[in-house]
Amino acid sequence: MTDNKQLAKLEFVAFCIEQYKIATKQTGCEVEQLFRQRGVIDFLIDNYEVLHTQGEQAIMNEIEGYLKHHQQ
Repeated sequence: MTDNKQLAKLEFVAFCIEQYKIATKQTGCEVEQLFRQRGVIDFLIDNYEVLHTQGEQAIMNEIEGYLKHHQQ
C-alpha cells in the first residue's frame, strides 16, 4: 500500500472518530477506545474503498450497524 493510500485511510478513520464523537457527545478518547475495543477501526480501514465514497450519515449508519452486530 502506498504512503498516500495509508494516509488517506488514517485521515478517514480520524474523520469517522470526529463525526461519531459529535453524534454521540463523547470525547475523542472515548470514541477511539470504543472503536479499538470493538474492531471499528479495522472495519473502517478494511472497507475504506466503499465507505469513503458515502455521505456522513451513511457512514454513521454503517458504524452503528457494525457496533450492534459486534457487541461485547
